[in-house]
Amino acid sequence: MRAMVIEAHGIRRADDKFAFYYDETNNIRKFLLTDDGTNASEHKNFVLGGIALQEGKILPEIASLRGALGMQDNAPEIKFKHVASGDFEAVLASRKMARFLAWLTDHQLAIHYSSINIVYWSIVDIVDLILASKRFDSFSDGRREMKNELYRIACMDKPAFLALMKHHGYPNIQRGKVANFIADVEAFLNLHNPKAGNLPTHMLKELVRKAKLLTELAFLVDNDADLLIGSFSSFFTMPILLFKNAAHVFDREIQVEKSLNAEGFKQRAQGIDYRFSDSKADPGIQLADVTVGLIGKYQDFVEDNRLPELLARKKAWSAAQDESFNLLRGLIDYSDEVSNAFVHRITAMDSEWKNDTFMHGLPPMPHLL
Repeated sequence: MRAMVIEAHGIRRADDKFAFYYDETNNIRKFLLTDDGTNASEHKNFVLGGIALQEGKILPEIASLRGALGMQDNAPEIKFKHVASGDFEAVLASRKMARFLAWLTDHQLAIHYSSINIVYWSIVDIVDLILASKRFDSFSDGRREMKNELYRIACMDKPAFLALMKHHGYPNIQRGKVANFIADVEAFLNLHNPKAGNLPTHMLKELVRKAKLLTELAFLVDNDADLLIGSFSSFFTMPILLFKNAAHVFDREIQVEKSLNAEGFKQRAQGIDYRFSDSKADPGIQLADVTVGLIGKYQDFVEDNRLPELLARKKAWSAAQDESFNLLRGLIDYSDEVSNAFVHRITAMDSEWKNDTFMHGLPPMPHLL
């Protein structure tokens, strides 16, 4: 599977001996449907990431960075809260954040991250589960576009869509009850987007209409009802197995540590260098903490705002905000040049397109303006 992923995505330098340091933000550990929505009051992206060293490089001494950030001698470690606070725009305005990003840039440190929109990840399985039936092979080329439309329409009334899933016990829909679930999804789509104004929406509606004939959906039986995400451990295992010649250093996280130390995974990852460490004793994890805190704020900012709003707010930024944003963009561009697997996002295509325009200045998709 590793070889297939590398070939399918044209991943560069997957065999290199990098050194990765990790921390995470917005790790709610489980994502559950509840009577009033979900167990999370806010649906923030889960982000796992940090910094990466290329082979032959060692982690720089961080004394100069501590000095630039005005850290007290008795402060045991650098944390995101020592550098900035507030939303993404407030974080950009922090002079300490600019100093931090400049320090990473000056030392040619790459950054890496996986960002997962947890609602998107949970909802769009519906498309995959329908397409698992061979009778719908003709729809498979539009998989990502239909997922984008399902998420977009679901977000028109997210509480109602989550309640629909809860009502049917998703993801534990028993045989014989699939048609009722699909019928309710179809009704939701028709209510909130009555006219299929584009091809992907038309394809999605047609797929769902025809799926009412199914008597079961693969992998939606004998599951725990209401459990959308049982663990985020797979996002920790993915980079370990992809970059198998690298060293991977994670901040301590009890549940994930148990999962990665289980015999099943240890056999799959035999010979791969990965470990968990105390951030107070590991400067690489401290750098990862600040990096992933910033990326988490950025991902939420892009997810939560329409493109016209993003562009308008960007025009009103101060010189300090522009400086930090340009430094962040430079680090992302540099990191992508090192390996195109350093930045990994699971989210809607619309969010990807917003990011491409807002961060990298690519021409906007007309339907987002």
